[in-house]
Amino acid sequence: MRRAKCSVLGALLGASCWVLSAAAQQATPPPQQPPTFQASAQLVQVDVRVFDSNGRFVDDLTMDDFEIYERGASQPLRAVFYVGPPAGAPTGAPLVSLRGPAGLSPGQATGSAAAAAAKQTWIFVFDLNHLTPGSGFERSRDAVRTFIKEQFRDGDLGGIVAGSRMVNNRLTSVRSELEDAVGAVKPLADQRSRMIEMTREWPRLRDESEVLAIAREDKDAIQRAAVRACTDDPSACQATPADMMVRDKARRLAGDMLRAGRDTLSSMTGLASGLARIPGPKTIVFLSSGFVVQEVESNLRATVGQAARAGARIYAIDARGINRGVSADIGDRPAAESPTSAPARFDIGLDGPNSLAVDTGGIFIRNENNIGRALTQIADDANRYYVLGYQPDDLKLDGQYRPVEVRVKRADVTIRARRGYLALPASQLLVPQSITR
Repeated sequence: MRRAKCSVLGALLGASCWVLSAAAQQATPPPQQPPTFQASAQLVQVDVRVFDSNGRFVDDLTMDDFEIYERGASQPLRAVFYVGPPAGAPTGAPLVSLRGPAGLSPGQATGSAAAAAAKQTWIFVFDLNHLTPGSGFERSRDAVRTFIKEQFRDGDLGGIVAGSRMVNNRLTSVRSELEDAVGAVKPLADQRSRMIEMTREWPRLRDESEVLAIAREDKDAIQRAAVRACTDDPSACQATPADMMVRDKARRLAGDMLRAGRDTLSSMTGLASGLARIPGPKTIVFLSSGFVVQEVESNLRATVGQAARAGARIYAIDARGINRGVSADIGDRPAAESPTSAPARFDIGLDGPNSLAVDTGGIFIRNENNIGRALTQIADDANRYYVLGYQPDDLKLDGQYRPVEVRVKRADVTIRARRGYLALPASQLLVPQSITR
């Protein structure tokens, strides 16, 4: 099948995608045209998911049920679409838009083309800056390959990102090519070495949280680490003051951690920027062992804003599963916590993937050893949502991040939606289509 090349990920990733050529597309029904809204200015689109008290998706909402606020000010809604499987359809059924705003122009939803499945773009990101062998990397890679083989739909686009590059430098709809791309992803050996150095080599430091505390000259953290060092090796403490060794090690490791976090966010920002050029919904699956966001909050906000502009949601998976140790090798078994075990330590590394997911309207899955089950949960979630469209009061495209809040006029519901966007020129996004009843 012939393909035409197009730029996707911009200068950061230096990648390009491949889409079906015009000749190939002629064999399929023509795509629907997006609805015509009563505004020529920028229309902000927000994907929203609403669940009842039992965790079931609420699929009977109308425009009157929603409220949307930008920077605390109420905004008038121009359109609300529901996208999901038809009523009674089994899980994994093709997506169709069931409801849209009144006043659609004639011919916008006709025939078999209108009933065609909504196509998606799937990007699987292996965060090599924070993934190590033995911490769920192999389990994650195998699960992604199986997901592509069994659940990737004909017509969808997919891509595999390894660290800061896209494997094969393109998106593709060829399932076998994606499977091979997953197999080509390899972990970075120095990531495991860094973790061993932090937790096992003298002077031992407990975790990333302690490293950052010591680097900030937290006296209590320094004292605890120094006492631990002298307990482990009293002779080493006699030769060199333990607190000096602890400080030096923590400052060096903290610098490495922050650089790795910035690199990961920079790659994700470039990815989101490139995806803004591709129409349709985009799902980014971010597989990582976690990274810290302290001191890189501005980078995080830029990534979230670009993802919102691209119409992309990020779903993060803690690849470590239940076992968080360096030698994590637990297989597929349910979680079990002993009531006599010590309280869990705060895992500062969860902040990064959690923020990426929550702030873009996705979910963060942790304590799950069965990565395949997590991917199925993500697919189910990505296939059912509302799209709210509104024209903001402030039409200046000043590049600023604008917080957004969605409310529903029903009791006992939970709402999940992205929390803001970057006020940049509108990208060419495909609004879900309305079909005839």
